[in-house]
Amino acid sequence: MAAWRQKQWKYKNTTPKILKKEECITGLSASRLMQTAGNYIRASSKYMVFNIDGHGGGCLGVLPLSTTGHISSNLPLIYAHGNFVSDFGFSPHDDSLLATTSFDNHIKLWRLPDVPVLTAPSAPESEFPELPRRGDALSWNPLVSSLMYVVAGNLLRLYDVRTTTKMFEFDDQEEVIQGACWSLDGSHIVTSSKDLLVRLFDPRANSSAALQSCPGHEVVNDSRIIYVNDNRIITTGFCTDRSRRAMIYDTRNLSGALDNVDFDSSHGILVPLFDQDTNMLYAYGRGDNNVRFMESTSKPPYLVQAACDLLKAQVKGACLVPKTAVDVMKGEVNRLLVLSKDSVVPVPYIIPRRSYAEFHSDVFPDTYSGEPGCDVDAWLTGAAPQIVKVSLDPAKSGKKSDPVEAKAIKVEAQPVAHKTAVSNSNGTSGDAPTPAKPVEFKPKAVAKVAKPVVATSNVSPVSQVEKEDHSTQTTPVKHREPSTQDASARQSQLFKSTETQTIKPLVWPHLCRRHPVSVKTSKFRHLKGTPLHKSHRIENIRNLSNRVPGESNGFAANPERCAITLKGPAGLVSVLELENVGKLEDTPLPALSHGVPVCDFKWDPFNNSRLATGTESGAVFLWEIPEGGLEGVVEEPVKKILAHNDKIYSLEFHPLASDVLASSAQDFQVKVWDLQTETSLTLEGHSSPILAMAWSSNGIYLATYSKDSIIRIYEPRASTSPIREGKGPSGGRSGRIVWVLNDSFVAVSGFDRNSERCLQLFDPEDLSVGVASVELNNAPSLLIPYYDADSHTIFLTAKGDTIVQAYEVTSDAPYFQVLSSFHASNQHQALAFLPKKCCDVANIEFAKAYRLTQTMIEPISFTVPRVRSEFFQDDLFPDTSVTWEASSTSSEWFSGIDKQAKVLSLFPEGMTKLSEAPPEKVKERKYEKFDAATYKTAAQKRDELVNAVTANLDKHEDPLPQDLQEGVDSDEWSDED
Repeated sequence: MAAWRQKQWKYKNTTPKILKKEECITGLSASRLMQTAGNYIRASSKYMVFNIDGHGGGCLGVLPLSTTGHISSNLPLIYAHGNFVSDFGFSPHDDSLLATTSFDNHIKLWRLPDVPVLTAPSAPESEFPELPRRGDALSWNPLVSSLMYVVAGNLLRLYDVRTTTKMFEFDDQEEVIQGACWSLDGSHIVTSSKDLLVRLFDPRANSSAALQSCPGHEVVNDSRIIYVNDNRIITTGFCTDRSRRAMIYDTRNLSGALDNVDFDSSHGILVPLFDQDTNMLYAYGRGDNNVRFMESTSKPPYLVQAACDLLKAQVKGACLVPKTAVDVMKGEVNRLLVLSKDSVVPVPYIIPRRSYAEFHSDVFPDTYSGEPGCDVDAWLTGAAPQIVKVSLDPAKSGKKSDPVEAKAIKVEAQPVAHKTAVSNSNGTSGDAPTPAKPVEFKPKAVAKVAKPVVATSNVSPVSQVEKEDHSTQTTPVKHREPSTQDASARQSQLFKSTETQTIKPLVWPHLCRRHPVSVKTSKFRHLKGTPLHKSHRIENIRNLSNRVPGESNGFAANPERCAITLKGPAGLVSVLELENVGKLEDTPLPALSHGVPVCDFKWDPFNNSRLATGTESGAVFLWEIPEGGLEGVVEEPVKKILAHNDKIYSLEFHPLASDVLASSAQDFQVKVWDLQTETSLTLEGHSSPILAMAWSSNGIYLATYSKDSIIRIYEPRASTSPIREGKGPSGGRSGRIVWVLNDSFVAVSGFDRNSERCLQLFDPEDLSVGVASVELNNAPSLLIPYYDADSHTIFLTAKGDTIVQAYEVTSDAPYFQVLSSFHASNQHQALAFLPKKCCDVANIEFAKAYRLTQTMIEPISFTVPRVRSEFFQDDLFPDTSVTWEASSTSSEWFSGIDKQAKVLSLFPEGMTKLSEAPPEKVKERKYEKFDAATYKTAAQKRDELVNAVTANLDKHEDPLPQDLQEGVDSDEWSDED
């Protein structure tokens, strides 16, 4: 034994190479990741995938493995789930197939491009039946194709990935499973759980109980488990003195630990990573700034610590790159990818050699090729997978060795047939798998990974864009004029009957794809969002509240002021003057105090000094902001109305009549208030919380969308019951509704049944038929729509997003045309758009908004690039409705009088309309027009020029004057006389 201990390990002197900053991936955001059983980063021979902040943790960043440099806003994202992605992993047999699971109880498969590119898939290849609880971890079988387990709480399920069906379920454990791992031959699974037991399972045994079990770590803190050879496992966890400990077990006799190794004391669990080719074991702790490097041996002391290497940043997660992707000709035996809060750092481990000119076969043994040893059906019948290895020698170009049968642990159990369901304790069948598209597994390539190909698109120059705009004719939208009849005697032209119809199943005759393909081109398709100079910002905002209810936008602005919510129990709403730009002082912001939390607030569209707020007590407060702004904290409103008996959800001012306000509350009622008389109309018919409501542009109808996914259309002065009902987005989590195209359609932003964000269009005359639907992406935050009536543009963004998407709504298919998006440099809380009169039409600004971030408010200008920008673009700026002046009073509107909004021309003085502009001058050609008859080559032109110059030269045969002059004799130069 002593002689054996003195044997030198040939990888003992392996050292990590610290790369330069430009060789890493920077510009990421991964500082607020939730605690899960996953590693937060995974890699195949082609790609790396990692968790990032934002979108509720439901997104994953994906990059080719060879990517380096600063990424920032160019990071491709997989909008994977509606909640935090707890774990994910690449198939060991297919470098482009990724499996994910999440806190939203779903499992999905994603197919990445075979050639590594800077892009991400927009939709999953397949989805599995929903889990009974949130998914915690998953892992592919290392040798058997299409086999994967998923951990969900105390359950461990096996899935046939080809059909997404559940094969087995192990429910022997009463406590949560903290760690799980396949054996190296793929025949067994070991787990460590919160009940302090280590268990060994055989999936092919006719039993859901564990084959063996033994005590594990002493405390219930987190733990991990990993196989290090065919019959030995290592668990990492904590002991009673809070120090981190590794324990070694032999699965042939799982009665207790063979040995244990204690490390330092820290809160982060040690996560082990093992390379079976070299017996190298790496361990990192979350929050540490080092990685431990050890040798795993088959005899005591089992674990020999080699080094503890310091890193420059704290570790969030780490993973090993497959051996087929390491650079063996530089002595690289392994490579770690370390995820920190803002970067991915490759850490290559180099074994020192005098020369790397030749391949060193003694330190680079043949490695697993990635080819599956057998399929699921053969494995279920007891077949042992065949291990196909490949040489890492570049000269052999991935030459495969003879297959070797994997060593299996003998188990006294008979193989069972493939099961598609698991019986519950009551004898009923478990989750029946839904039919799914078979997953296609592509053979794994062993060749070196090519450098990423950047996906680019041909962008037309502005001049070309302008020419196309002039040649494009759009279909005019039919405008519906509001009725001027008395409400009691009026027969609605929009709706034929006031009787509520039975809600029918929703039918989609035009189901758009994720990115609808437009036949026509939009004049606004190349819109450009530009943040104004920082001299226009309001900075140093402090104490901003992030606990605004989902039914509220959390931010409101008019041409003079903006309102934001502040932290605190008193329901503080701060009002800032937009003209007071710059950095705010480090003093408390002036605010309106309500005494109870504020749920929603809106500015009066006809009075820039009037703010309406709704509170959890059910009261509506009306405030008047004095000239020059607030000073200190104001506690007394101008008027207080006890509107509801429960929490208010949202407020909406009438678009045409003054002093008319609609309010919705938790009592499932919508009330339309006359603020002058403090009387109201109560609209009934809701049976679930009201998520959103919107007035039609003519002010006659009110549309609502509730948590039961029902859209309701009301005509408040004619009936307190809805006159139309229909199914909206089936997600029901949250939503917004808005009228578009002069009240010809209603658009709803919400979630579908797969928790994907969507934008759907409905005809208010028949809500049982959906007009169009666009699936946007998968993220937990709601996309809030902002509609510009003149350009028919819907802007979409969500709290925590950095992107403002835009779509033009048309009256015919495909109904939604994709426009350019605005990408911000940081996340924002909300947007607030201003009236059309605030736009600088001379600079082709068709929309203007204010963007609220955590610390500042900045204006955003949305413009359209044009060549002849010196003219007024009358094709982009039709006469606009005056939405900032009331057309009627509240008493007139409640008595049934409808008045149209005034119309205003945006044509500025001193400019010429583009339609009346003189024709554009024809530009002189830089090159002559080609004519084959007169075309001359460069050589011909040169010869002609030489001949012409030669012909013009005079031939002088007479001697030159200087040639006729006589010289001076040498004796004449003598100084002697």
